[in-house]
Amino acid sequence: MCAAIVEGISAIYALPNTTVSNAVVQSYTNDGEFNAEATIVDENGLTVAWRGDDRKTQITCELIAKTSVMPVLGAAFSVTVNTASAYSTGSASTTFSGWVTKISDKGSVKSYSSVTVTAVGYEAVV
Repeated sequence: MCAAIVEGISAIYALPNTTVSNAVVQSYTNDGEFNAEATIVDENGLTVAWRGDDRKTQITCELIAKTSVMPVLGAAFSVTVNTASAYSTGSASTTFSGWVTKISDKGSVKSYSSVTVTAVGYEAVV
């Protein structure tokens, strides 16, 4: 393998040491948000207060299957992400931890079998 030549600024490239049993991780999308939000609107219809509770992180991983054994619905699921954007423990972290809520399998005549796994983690559910 040839060494990469990089010019200009330094930035995060590719994936961290992200592994899933029996698969090769191709990409991921990690979304952090509040599970409960509330606002107060004044008499002019303007939002004057906001509150967010119960941090939730949902991750979707695109995988190439190495075997037919993949994560199953409800199974624990943990991966490492590039930035501290996972909140499944209540504070920003590079480790997502949760459980599988959706799995999709895609087969093709001219491609490897791919699997999309979606998992969710809440800060107070361990």
